[in-house]
Order: sequence, then structure tokens, then C-alpha cells
Amino acid sequence: MGVLEQYPNISNFIDKTDSYTLSAQKINSGGREYLIVTQVGEVDSGQLLFEITGQGLLLKEADNAVIVGPRIDMFSPAAALRCEVSDSRDIKAVYEESLEALDSFSSAAGPDGGNLACVWAVRHIAKKALGRWITRTDGTAVFDPELRRCFGSNISESDVPAGGIVISPTEGSNIGHVGILGPVTGDDNRLIYSNSSSAARWKQNFTLKKWVARYHDMKGLKVNFYPIPVYVDGDSA
Repeated sequence: MGVLEQYPNISNFIDKTDSYTLSAQKINSGGREYLIVTQVGEVDSGQLLFEITGQGLLLKEADNAVIVGPRIDMFSPAAALRCEVSDSRDIKAVYEESLEALDSFSSAAGPDGGNLACVWAVRHIAKKALGRWITRTDGTAVFDPELRRCFGSNISESDVPAGGIVISPTEGSNIGHVGILGPVTGDDNRLIYSNSSSAARWKQNFTLKKWVARYHDMKGLKVNFYPIPVYVDGDSA
């Protein structure tokens, strides 16, 4: 029996903008029962987290990778921790590492064997380039608000250099994605590098035009651009 036949009430929450293979898993956490529905696609994939209640399934979270229980995947909100734009040499290092990783960096060690690893891949490539984490989450719906709190939300694509971030955060039923930008070209042929769900490998799999067509035009998601963040202890400045 298929997932939709077994759980017909989840139909309204499934991303219908593309073809996704569905699977479902029940888990128990803190004395509560949950259902995790995983949607696997060619390029991007995501999950839905439902709590199983006496009144039916209650949607708790939708993201590229969901968390059951307290959030432990975010940077500390402590007032002393300040986010800034990384040095231009660091942003360039992320781009160079992205090129080095092309077609060779495997995300198979990431969530669901690489299927849910778009943020995981970006943060691990940045970690290899910089020796520090730029985020601890594996979800675009968490990563984008982190970046927005750091930089604001009105950054032009042309103002973000190679090695910066393009992100369309998951929203509602529609699955988002994140990638690393190539050099500014002044047109919609700018290259984008990101994880491929089906290949579980780092690819040059988008141009800006194709990204906007998929995530903005087809899925109705935001397309945001950010430099690479760095978190510093404000008390030590």
C-alpha cells in the first residue's frame, strides 16, 4: 500500500509541483507519536513532520530535513553572539572549495543518504573551506531566517560575489533548495552549484535562470541571496 493510500489526509501537504517518491516512518519521542513523510526528488527533497493525535495528523514542520523534539540545530541566540559578513577572502575560499568539490563531494553521509542534504552539503563545503560552521541546521526554512537576521532581506544578486549563497526556503507544501553562487555575470546565466538528491553528489546543476524558473515561477518560493556569515563573540571585540 502506498503512502497516500495509507495516509490520505497528508495529500494536501505534499509538494505537487514535481514528481517525488514518498515514504513514511512512525517514531515515538517524549511519549508522543510522530509520522515523518519523506519526499525524494531528482534535485531537491524534503520532509513533513506530523504529530499523531486523537484528532488525526497534526502538521508540526515542513523542511528539507525535519527535527523531532527541541531544536538543537540553530546558533545560540545569546546576545553576545554577533553575525557579520565574512571577509572577502573567506567567501572566495568557499567558491574555490565548491569548484574543488564538483562531481566528487558525496553527500551520502548526510540526511537520508544525501537525499535531504542540500543545506548539509553547503555547510560542510563551507566548513572545509573555512574551518568553522556557517550554520548548524539541515533545513532551508531554518537557514534562511538565520541569514535574514544577519544581513536583512534586500540583498541584490549582483552584490553577492562568487561563493555566496542562493536560497529558496521551503514554505508550506513546496520544497526549497540552497546552493553556492558562481561569479556575477550580469545576466541570468550565472552558475549555481548545489547538492543533487538523486546523485547524492555536489553538482553544477543550475543557472540563475533555471533556479528562478523552478523555485520562484513553478514553486512560488522566495529567491534570496546572501554573503557567507561569520559568528563572533561580541564581548571579545
